[in-house]
Amino acid sequence: MSFIWAITGFAILIGVLVTIHEWGHFAVARLFKVKVLAFSVGFGKPIYSLQKGETQYRLGMIPLGGYVKFLDERVEPVAEHERHRAFNQQSVYKRFAIVLAGPMINLLFAWWLFAIIGMIGIQSVKPLFQTPAVETPLAQAFEQAGFDLDLLKDQVWWMQQVNDQSISSWQQVQQAVLQSLVHDRSSLKLDFVRFEDHAQIPQTINLPLNSLDINDLATPWLSILGFMPEGPKLDAVVGSLSEGSPAQSAGLQTGDRIIRLGEKTIVDWRDLVEWVRQHPGQVFELEFDRAGAQFNTQVTLDSITSDTGVVIGRLGASVLPPSDFDARFLMTERYRFFAAIGYGWQQAVRLFNMTMAMFKKMLFGEVGLQHLSGPISIADFSGKALQTGLISFLSLMALLSLSLGILNLLPIPMLDGGHLMFYLYEMLRGKPVGERVEEVAYRIGLVMIAGLTILALSNDVIRITNG
Repeated sequence: MSFIWAITGFAILIGVLVTIHEWGHFAVARLFKVKVLAFSVGFGKPIYSLQKGETQYRLGMIPLGGYVKFLDERVEPVAEHERHRAFNQQSVYKRFAIVLAGPMINLLFAWWLFAIIGMIGIQSVKPLFQTPAVETPLAQAFEQAGFDLDLLKDQVWWMQQVNDQSISSWQQVQQAVLQSLVHDRSSLKLDFVRFEDHAQIPQTINLPLNSLDINDLATPWLSILGFMPEGPKLDAVVGSLSEGSPAQSAGLQTGDRIIRLGEKTIVDWRDLVEWVRQHPGQVFELEFDRAGAQFNTQVTLDSITSDTGVVIGRLGASVLPPSDFDARFLMTERYRFFAAIGYGWQQAVRLFNMTMAMFKKMLFGEVGLQHLSGPISIADFSGKALQTGLISFLSLMALLSLSLGILNLLPIPMLDGGHLMFYLYEMLRGKPVGERVEEVAYRIGLVMIAGLTILALSNDVIRITNG
């Protein structure tokens, strides 16, 4: 089932992003009256084509890109009366604009998607945390700021800002940590208030990050720093079941309260999760309560590999949240149109800067190339995002659109950025790059792209085999 989700998510994601990218080239070419012979989403032999006017629209067999084919004398003979519409006959500035339009529309599309997400509304779990335990970086930061941890050990704190930017979820905290590491910051500035006293002036601490390694993305950074997220005390009551899961196979239903798993008496949902994670693949007798009556059955836990590469158990059931969960622990951010435009712009610029910084670190060997993802990983992420919901899927699409725009702007021959580099040379020198130089550059670019593709696919295989 996850394979079907992955294929579906990947097809939608790549289909939209490639269409948007190629439409950018297509639209600006049409604006300059350049004749477009073909508009293809996908490479290889067309599995569907439609002739509309002077352009043939195609759907290729290989869904890993696309292209726009212009009338061009360098490719095929052009009738005299159509020479003025050939791509190669356009001024260097028009050719530059046509090529630039593809990656630029991807960057703009990411901005628009983030704006749409802001208008729909983002529901998130409030970043609440308990007073940290001693001997953690967070505890040390508390003590340096003058807090007495013994007096405050039962307090719950609500994070308001990280590095002077408002945050509303743990995901944003995690992103802020990554952003700080990418930009070589040694600490995080945290502003927070007591959860039970929202009106007080926020407290500020500086949290050192020297215990984290940017090359180890699988490590639970927030736990290493000492954050203990605060949440509701959840009873072990089933809220929903995954299709084909051990919980469903055992006959559990929504509303069932789990009492015992093997010899383990279940106190609350966290207790159940920890026990299940520690016993992958094991068979237990399961005791549960349904409408006041107790039942017994057998359940065989799944074995799955976590994001950190550890094999853990899985029951395939989610918790039924308490009635006050939304009010106390969830918050929804929703923006009006113009505010959403501003929100989208901020998100796009922040991720653009962070992505460029990561590229720079990879180029100079400061960050390992194992962070590159290929089509297999993208398909996996797409399927999971599609199952999670619209906001998750749109967020992934926006991030990949941004990445696609940046990637195509890199000065690598064969990519849009390589063509732009040649056009800049032509603008400065007043003549195009020599054919021999261009031919050699394209061969080098082809080798570079092939190498990056093989590396990304290798990373995908390693992720699958090692979790």
